[in-house]
Amino acid sequence: MKKNSYRVIGAMAGSSMDGLDIACIEFYKNETWGFRLIHGSTFPYIEQIKNRLTKSPNESKTTQNKLDDDFGIWIAEQINNFKESCDHIDLIAIHGHTVIHKPHEGISWQLGNGQIIAEKCKTLSITDFRSEDIRLGGQGAPLVPFGDFILFEKYDACINLGGISNISLKASQTAWDICPCNQVLNFFAKKLGCPFDEGGELGRKGAFNQEFYNRLSAYDFFSKSPPKSLPNQYFEQEHLNQIDPYDGLHTYYRFIAKQIASSISPSENLKILITGGGAHNTFLIEQIKSEINNCAITIPDEKLIEFKEAIIFGFLGMKRLREEPNILSSVTGASKDSSSGVIHLP
Repeated sequence: MKKNSYRVIGAMAGSSMDGLDIACIEFYKNETWGFRLIHGSTFPYIEQIKNRLTKSPNESKTTQNKLDDDFGIWIAEQINNFKESCDHIDLIAIHGHTVIHKPHEGISWQLGNGQIIAEKCKTLSITDFRSEDIRLGGQGAPLVPFGDFILFEKYDACINLGGISNISLKASQTAWDICPCNQVLNFFAKKLGCPFDEGGELGRKGAFNQEFYNRLSAYDFFSKSPPKSLPNQYFEQEHLNQIDPYDGLHTYYRFIAKQIASSISPSENLKILITGGGAHNTFLIEQIKSEINNCAITIPDEKLIEFKEAIIFGFLGMKRLREEPNILSSVTGASKDSSSGVIHLP
């Protein structure tokens, strides 16, 4: 008989490259599933790991395999440190660092060796939530909407402003990647000597550049209909290097807001939850609100902003353990819903 309560560790290595988010969550079922976030922490990458992850897409398969093992060891160390503050854990669910995402070629690979993590943490661990959906003809992404529709069902839409921004729409049970987000903002901020644009203050100083905006809009991804998903570092760096960083930031804030607005019917008065690192960015939120001013936008407390994706990957792992669907074909375009994730025993 299946349990109605689980204590799970969810871990997320996001595309923003700012570290590993780890959450301890209790999931419980009454009429539907709910959750309680017990504890959450972010473990910044050490410089050596961060540099290797950054270079990984262009490395040899041998080098990538070595990093897969080493990153798995590093993840396990962080989870073991984190586990000291948690009671009994039923499972660990990890989304590693995406080195390759080419669903049209049948490939999506997240670094962070799951078998190593299971053995070092002495706990059943689940990784690779994308491959089964891709095998069924889907994009293997986005994955978070399954949790959005169940755990955050009181909202009409959930928008994540992470390294890549994405949206989940409850009524149609659809979702897709909207555009690169913090990946591009951080690129420009680093050119100005900052790790990120705190509050959007650097971008606020810039000016709108129509030519740059038009060049970004011409990328074919933005004219495609869902289901669709983005790889890391989608924009060609040479295009980003052709503009003053202040103006690049200012223009890109406008671009993100416009892309979000184009994802929502202008006649709809939606209740929208916004999370992810970009939810802290005052200037970005101002731009979004100006574009969708008929919608009620909620920015939750800091813990939910930071750990929502880790919570949801914990939920996906729990559903996989129960052998129940955790990826929706209506989101990914697969031939059917699936229960995805590779289970690693300690």
